[in-house]
Amino acid sequence: GVMKKERAERTRFAILDLGDFDAYKAEHVTLTEQEQREDTKRKIPWSIPCYCVLVQHPILGNVLYDTGIDDGYELRWPKNLLEEYPVKRFHRLKDRLGELGLCVDDIDRIILSHMHFDHAGNLRLFCGTRAGKGVLIQEEEARHGFTLSNIHDCQEVRYRYDGYVRHEFNGLDGISFRLLKGDTSLAEDLELIHLPGHTPGTMGLVVRTEYFGTAVFPSDAVYNAFNYGPPSVLPGMCARPEEYRASIEKCRRIAERENGAVFFSHDAADYRIYKKSPEWYD
Repeated sequence: GVMKKERAERTRFAILDLGDFDAYKAEHVTLTEQEQREDTKRKIPWSIPCYCVLVQHPILGNVLYDTGIDDGYELRWPKNLLEEYPVKRFHRLKDRLGELGLCVDDIDRIILSHMHFDHAGNLRLFCGTRAGKGVLIQEEEARHGFTLSNIHDCQEVRYRYDGYVRHEFNGLDGISFRLLKGDTSLAEDLELIHLPGHTPGTMGLVVRTEYFGTAVFPSDAVYNAFNYGPPSVLPGMCARPEEYRASIEKCRRIAERENGAVFFSHDAADYRIYKKSPEWYD
């Protein structure tokens, strides 16, 4: 028999860097009037990082928060997505796991912050694996994502500018979902928090470790330091503005109460100083 990989003695997490791609500034911050004028002529690009978080937990094992951009995006992305959101630097999730001596079968649980293409792209890699059974998502996210991705003719593979790519999470044999309603504690040091606004079911991760302390991963509920403020600056791509603002404050309350750190999802400047795998925060 194969020896089961040792469980971590204490909770730790690593940031799995998957690269950078170009999005648009108007989606991520509120543009100035001058920028708005410029943006109508030609959309202002905005380079952003993409990453997943791997938590190693003494009881829960290997917990993967998000799956990033599809390892085979060049062939699998809709043509208009490839053209309009060009990937500039790329690492495959499988390779990042491999650097840590792990493969998809070693993952015990997957949590999706939401089902957009840069967060849920590699779900297919987990078909038929332990982690593929009962992927954790908010019920609100399931309702929103599955609805939006099924109202058009499914034969036509086109990006519809709503963040979702249908084939990345619909009809995957060997994948099932466990739907969560609101904040959910997985362990004392690992919590999921509902942060609606970016999408109705965006879900953040709170990890508490012995030395580093509290880390809050709000996903796209807080793209960047501009959004976070204070004062908070709302992004252009924002399904529900008043909820978005409340979600930022929810993150701030946790971080301030526990003297913790907030890791932004798409902040190029901040991202440079984050420690990346194979290094760990513990």
